[in-house]
Amino acid sequence: MHKRETNMLKGLIFTMLGAIFWGFSGTCGQYLLNTKGLNPQYIVNVRLVFSGVILFIISLFQNGEKTFLIFKNKNDTVKLVLFAILGILCCQYAYLQAIARTNAPTATVLQFLSTVFIMIGVCVKEKRLPHIVEVASIILAVLGTVILATHLKLNTLVISPDGLFWGLLAAFGVVMYTLLPIELLHKYPTSVVTGSAMIIGGAIITLINKPWTQNVNFDVMTVLALSGMVLFGTVFSFSLFLTGVSIIGPVKGSLITGLEAVSALVFSILLLGERFTLMDLLGMLSILFAVSILSLKKE
Repeated sequence: MHKRETNMLKGLIFTMLGAIFWGFSGTCGQYLLNTKGLNPQYIVNVRLVFSGVILFIISLFQNGEKTFLIFKNKNDTVKLVLFAILGILCCQYAYLQAIARTNAPTATVLQFLSTVFIMIGVCVKEKRLPHIVEVASIILAVLGTVILATHLKLNTLVISPDGLFWGLLAAFGVVMYTLLPIELLHKYPTSVVTGSAMIIGGAIITLINKPWTQNVNFDVMTVLALSGMVLFGTVFSFSLFLTGVSIIGPVKGSLITGLEAVSALVFSILLLGERFTLMDLLGMLSILFAVSILSLKKE
């Protein structure tokens, strides 16, 4: 096998593992919410604080004093705080609220609607009508959401209105997570931007959540699930996915992110005993296909 083929295989494996770990973290979140009785605020609190500190320490080893340069520029600091609140905190909190009201695979798939939202935003910004492929993706995304929410019985909602709301808000959070740090990522290392934003978001949710006032039973399974969200769902997935995408490119990378929903589905069935109907699966596939054709269009 040639060196280039070996690198591509390595990139594919790293990207796939990153997406799979993200899906696994969603299942850990569902376990903590439904079985251990933790609230979304507490889980987000732990995830952001510990993940942020770990990524910040990694950045210190990699970048040294350059890690603090972002805080010496007032405008960049403001952008970082906005990214922390509207991007990271909003996305993580809404995602866990959606899991609490639905399940990990459904929340993950609803979150993928962010790609369609971004495409619509691009059309508005460029003052143009969507292309045929973009129209097809919108129709598939809407159809998938309707199937998930109603099972095509349009007079009833299969998932709660709250679950649908939080899932759509999580998708909005991903849009902000994607767009807000673009300028910062051109100036500073990714670990600096993400690690710092997670610490800021973690500090804010800590003040709101006051974790020291809550009685949490830290048994072995609770610690393992929280560790799974911090290490596998954030630190490892973040590092593996970005390394992989740097090798195989963003188009293939964005397609492989669909594995996050698939892995969340598989882990939920295997570890939590979740059951899904044919309509659930059709709705998920419709949304994932909508995202896939948009990703292919980028090429």
